[in-house]
Amino acid sequence: MKFFLVKQLALLLITISTFQACFAQDIPFVPPAFNYTTHNYNAGNQNWAVAQGRNRVIYVGNDYGLLSFDGANWKLTPLPSHLSVKSIFIDHASGKEKIYVGSFEEFGFFQRDEKNELLYHSLKHLIKDFTFYNDEVWTINKVGNRIFFQTFSSYFIYNESDNSLTVEKPFPAPLYFFTAEDTLYAQFIDEHFYVFDGTRFRLLLTKDKFDNDQVVSVLPFNGEIYLTTAKSGIFSFNLTTQKLSRRKTTVDNELKSETVNRVTSLSDSVLVLGTLKHGLYALKTDGSLLWQLNRDNGLYNNTVLGLFTDEDKNLWAALDNGVSHIRTSSPLSFFEPKNIHIGLVEDILVKDNQLYVATNQGIYTYANEQKKIYLLPDFNIQSWFIRNFDNQIITGNNTGTAFIVNNRKKELPEESTGGTDIKAMRIHNRDFLLESTYTALQVYLRNTEGQWVYSHKIDNFFDLINQVEQDHAGNIWATHMYKGLYRLRLDDRLQRVVLREFYPALDSTATATKPIRTMKLMGRMVFTNGNSFYTYDDIAQKITPFDPLNQELPQLTDTRNIVTINDTSFWFLRPEEYTLVKFSTGKYHISDKVPFSILNNPPNTGRGNMYVDKNNVSYFCLNGGIGKYNLFDKFHVNLPGLEISKIQSYNRKIDTPNNLPVNKRNVINFSENNLTFEFQYPDYSKKKFTIECFLENYDTRWIATAPDFTITYPNLPANSYILNSRVLNDMGEVLSTLSVPFQIKNPWYKTTLALMVYLTLAGLLLTYLIRIYIRMVIKRKNKIFAQREKERIAQLACQEKLIAEMKSEKLQNELIYKSKELANATLMVINHQELLNKLKKEIQENIRTGKLYRSNGSSLVKMIDSNLSGEDEWAFFQENFDLIHENFFRKLTERYPVLTPGDLRLCALLRLNYSSKEIAKMLNLTLRGVEAARYRLRKKLNLEEEENLVSFVINFT
Repeated sequence: MKFFLVKQLALLLITISTFQACFAQDIPFVPPAFNYTTHNYNAGNQNWAVAQGRNRVIYVGNDYGLLSFDGANWKLTPLPSHLSVKSIFIDHASGKEKIYVGSFEEFGFFQRDEKNELLYHSLKHLIKDFTFYNDEVWTINKVGNRIFFQTFSSYFIYNESDNSLTVEKPFPAPLYFFTAEDTLYAQFIDEHFYVFDGTRFRLLLTKDKFDNDQVVSVLPFNGEIYLTTAKSGIFSFNLTTQKLSRRKTTVDNELKSETVNRVTSLSDSVLVLGTLKHGLYALKTDGSLLWQLNRDNGLYNNTVLGLFTDEDKNLWAALDNGVSHIRTSSPLSFFEPKNIHIGLVEDILVKDNQLYVATNQGIYTYANEQKKIYLLPDFNIQSWFIRNFDNQIITGNNTGTAFIVNNRKKELPEESTGGTDIKAMRIHNRDFLLESTYTALQVYLRNTEGQWVYSHKIDNFFDLINQVEQDHAGNIWATHMYKGLYRLRLDDRLQRVVLREFYPALDSTATATKPIRTMKLMGRMVFTNGNSFYTYDDIAQKITPFDPLNQELPQLTDTRNIVTINDTSFWFLRPEEYTLVKFSTGKYHISDKVPFSILNNPPNTGRGNMYVDKNNVSYFCLNGGIGKYNLFDKFHVNLPGLEISKIQSYNRKIDTPNNLPVNKRNVINFSENNLTFEFQYPDYSKKKFTIECFLENYDTRWIATAPDFTITYPNLPANSYILNSRVLNDMGEVLSTLSVPFQIKNPWYKTTLALMVYLTLAGLLLTYLIRIYIRMVIKRKNKIFAQREKERIAQLACQEKLIAEMKSEKLQNELIYKSKELANATLMVINHQELLNKLKKEIQENIRTGKLYRSNGSSLVKMIDSNLSGEDEWAFFQENFDLIHENFFRKLTERYPVLTPGDLRLCALLRLNYSSKEIAKMLNLTLRGVEAARYRLRKKLNLEEEENLVSFVINFT
C-alpha cells in the first residue's frame, strides 16, 4: 500500500512537471539578442560571414573589410583593395592561426605578427594563366591540408604544404561548397548535389530528390548529414545506407515562402536556420520549433547573410544591416507579444497552465490554443498584483481589488481604494488574507464553502501601505509607501489594532532618506533603508542590524524585495538588477546577477518584480514582456583568458607611436617611455567585469583600466618592470590574470659608455680646473708681489720724494736764510753807501759854506770815496734775488711797472717774511713809515681789503 502511494505520488509529480514544462514550451520564449550596428563597429552595414579565433575573438566579414571584436572593442582591418570580405575560414590546425578571407577577385589570409597586428598575405599571385571576371569568393573550406576558395564560376585549391594553387572551372558552376566530417560537398547552380572524392566531384544526389530545390547547408548529425534546402525544408542523409529522408518540421509551410540562406547547429539536437526575410528559426531534431527570432522580438535585421556557433554554443548572425549575438547558452530567455503592447509588467501568475500578467495597462492572459496574449475584459486599468490563493485569483489595481473567475471580473461587495499588496497570514489560530490599500487594511476570510471572501476593514488603522508581512511571533509589519514602518498586532477578532508601533527610521542615529523596504528571508523579517540590513529581535523587542547580511552581502543593501526560489536560493530584487543569492555552509553568497541593462526592454528603475513557479523557474517582469530564468539549466561556459592585444610606445621627440611585440619581454628606449597597454578579455555575456593593473616598481595600488581596456603609463623612469593585470567580476572574484615584463633602458646620457665619457671629461675638466687654479694662484701671488713691489717702490719713491722735499725744504730754508743774509748784507751795504753819500754831501756842503776847512774836508771826502763801491749794489741784489726766487723782480716789474726801487725792496723783504719792525730797521724807517710804504704798495698792487699783502707777495709767481 505504501509503495502504491509512493508510486502514485511520483506519477503525480511527473505529471505536474510535464504539465509545467509543456506550459513553458507553449510560450514562445526567445534567447537574449544583443545587436551591434554601424554605430558600434563603425564600418559598413552589410556583414557576410562570422568566425571565431583561437583566442575567442570574433571575426566578421564586412563591406569595409575584416572586423574583429573582443567583447569590448571593434577593430576594422581593411583589405589592400578596400573591398568587402564575403567569406571567412579560420585555420586552427596550423601552428600559427591563419584567417582565410575571400573577396571580389581577391583571396588570401590574415596572420598576426609579433605585435599582434593583422597582416594580409594575398594568394592571388600564385594563379597562373587565369583571368578573373567579376568573381567573388563566397565559401572557404578545408579538407586535409587543402583550402578550397569557391566562387560562382570556379574554385581554387590552395595546398598549404607546398604553397601551391590550382584553379578549376567546372560546368555547371558551383553555388556553394560545404564541409562535413572532413568531406567536401557541393551544390552546383541549378544542378545536382555532389561530393568530392579527393580528385573530382561525383554525383551524390539529384536535384529532384529535393523538389528541384538547392541545398544551402550541410551539417553532420549522429552519423547522418542534414541537408537544408532554400525552400523545401530539411533532409537527412544516412552516409552508411545512402538513404535520404525528409525531416518534417512545424514550420515547413512557413519555409516554403521563405528563402533559407544559412544554417548552423547549436548542439546535437538544435538547428538554426537563417532566412532572407524573417530572421532565425531554431528547430529541434524532432522538427518542433524551439524559438523564432526576428525584428519583432529582438533581431536587428531580418536578412541573415551569415551564421556561426561559437565555442560557448552561442549564435552569431551576420545581417544585411548589423551583427546580432544571440545568447542561446544563457539561462535567460524572453517573451514579448507581437500582436499587442502590454505595457510595464508589475506581477506574473501561472495557474492551470495559463499565464496571467498584471501590467500598468491591465490584466493579460496567454492563450495556448491561439498562441497569443490578450486583455481580460473589465481589466483595462493599472494593476499592481495578481495572486493565487487556493485556486482563487485575486488582483489589486488602481481603483480597488477584484477576483478573476473564468477570466471575468468579480467585484467586491463594497468599494475599496487601490490594492497594493496581499499576503496569507495566520494569527490567533485563524487563517486570513490581509490586503494593503491606499487607505486601509482589508481582511479576507473563508466562507462556509471554503472560498475566500472579503470580510472587513481594520477599524482603527488608516494609512498608505504598499507592503505587508507577518513574522513568526504574530506581528504584522506594514510599510508606508514613502515613510516609516509599522509594527501591528490585531485583536482576537481581527477587527482592531491593539498594538501600534511606528518606526520613522530603522536606526535612531540615522535620518531616514529612503523608503523602508520589508521582506522575509528564510522565515525571518528583513528590513532595509538602502544603507544597511536590519531585523526584528523579538526578545529585545527592537529593530537591530542584521549582521550576517551586512557582512556577507553589503552591496545588496538597496534591495527592494526578496523572492524565494527554494530553501537555499533567493532573488534579491534591486533598483536596477536581479541578484541571485544562495545559502550554503552557513553563509550567503552571490551566485549570479542579471542587470536590467542586459534585458530586452527592461523594467523601469525600482519597478522590477519576479514570479517563481512550482518548478523553481523564475519569471522577470519586463516592460512589454516577461523574461525567464531557468536556474537548473546547466550551461558550460569556457572563461576566456586575459591577453595583451597591443603595446604601444610613444616617442615624444618625433611625435610618433610605435607598436611593440606583445609576447616577449620588451626593452624600450628611454625616448619612448610613454607606454599604452591594450587588453582583451573576449567575454560576450554582457556581465560586468573590470580589468585592473599593478605596475611593480611604480604603482602603489591596483588601478582600473579605461572603458576600452587600455591603460597608459607616461614618462616611466628607467627600470625593469612587471605589469600585473587581472580581471574581476562584479562580485570581486578574480577571473584571469596576466603578467607582462618589460624594461625601460637608461637614456644615452646614463649608459655605461656615457658614464665613462663623463668620468673622462670630469678628469680632464678637473685637470684643466687644477691648472687654471694653479695659474690663478700664481697670478694672484704675482699680483700680490707686484702690488707689494709697487707699494715698496712707491714707498721708496715717497721716501725719496720726502727726502727730496726735505732736502728741498732744507735748501729752501737755507736759501731763504742766505737770501735774508744777502738782503741784510746788501741793504746794510746800500744803507752804508747811502750814509757815506749823505755824509760826503754834508761835508762838501760844509766845505762850501766854510763850516769846514777844505783841507780837512777834502781828506774826509777822499776817505769816504775810498769806502764807496763803484758797483750798483741794488742791481746786484736784484740779479741774485731773481736767481733764487725765479725772476721775482722781473715778473713783478713786468706786471706792475709802477713799482719804484723802494717798492721792490719792500716786496723783497715781505717775500722773505720780515716783520714791519725788521723792515723798518733794515730800511732805516720808522714803523709808521713802513706802514705807509705798505699801504702805498697795496694800492699799486690793486689788492682788495681782505687780501693779505704778505701772502700775495710770498705766493706771487
